[in-house]
Amino acid sequence: MRTYIFGPVPSRRLGISLGVDLTPTKTCSFDCLYCQLSKTRFHTCKRERFCDPEEVLKELKEVLDEVARPDWITFSGTGEPTLHRDLGYIIKELKKFTPVPVCVITNSSLFKDEQVRQELMAADRILPTFSTVYEETFQKIHRPTEGIHLQPILEGFKNFCANFTGIIEPEIFVCPEINDTDKEVTALGDFFRSLPNLTSVYLNTAVRSPLENKILPADHLELDDYRRRLDLSIPVITAFERNMVPARPTKWNRITAEADILKLLLRHPCNKMQLVYVLGSPEKKVTKLLDELEKQNKIKLQKNGEYKLVEN
Repeated sequence: MRTYIFGPVPSRRLGISLGVDLTPTKTCSFDCLYCQLSKTRFHTCKRERFCDPEEVLKELKEVLDEVARPDWITFSGTGEPTLHRDLGYIIKELKKFTPVPVCVITNSSLFKDEQVRQELMAADRILPTFSTVYEETFQKIHRPTEGIHLQPILEGFKNFCANFTGIIEPEIFVCPEINDTDKEVTALGDFFRSLPNLTSVYLNTAVRSPLENKILPADHLELDDYRRRLDLSIPVITAFERNMVPARPTKWNRITAEADILKLLLRHPCNKMQLVYVLGSPEKKVTKLLDELEKQNKIKLQKNGEYKLVEN
């Protein structure tokens, strides 16, 4: 039974990604308006050892022996990965036994911490979120835990960009009527132009229904207009330009149980065929399990064809 590793899962930006989840559900420094997972239960900016790093590495070795080689090993999951104080150690140790590159998806809240910036230097790719440069908007969208403010984060990220040699692809989560005014977009464009070594920028929006349904998604025309107003010389990709590719099957067909589906959907909503590929199970078996979980009101089929957990 997997505890820390999930997938491989199909990702819009990363192709086939093997996920690593280091924090208890849901431990985060933010409680974002747009989150499609569960509500933040442990709201903190304190770094802790939430799990034994040696157990994580052991499980990762075992899973890599079982599945087809992923494109990336990605630290993400249900919370903020930089909150785990052994993140840097885990990244350095896993590089000793696999050539698969490492990506960290972060809400950026701890870029103000020099230790965190140093640990992230061991990764190959960073996907940080920056949706505004204004404190009031930052507080409204991300609802950070007490003591987190935007300016030190912006300064820390600029310092990080000056020293990191890997891929840096910031994400802007576009929230209509909140961070899509000319003032907001112009200021974000100015900020990104001031940063060295950015590879590209990714425009995301609520393509999956947020848990609280307090914001609406931007459509593809709105994202195209947002991209135009950013006026950046680096590539700017939108959520509507990257398809959710199916994961390659695992090397073996294992027995799939309801718990396998629930653990995966906890971290990453998927449609039925993605689950078939990810779990390496026959479509008929996955269909039966999905039907049972729907009857138990544990999962719900969304309008976009993806299943997600029912929040209790």
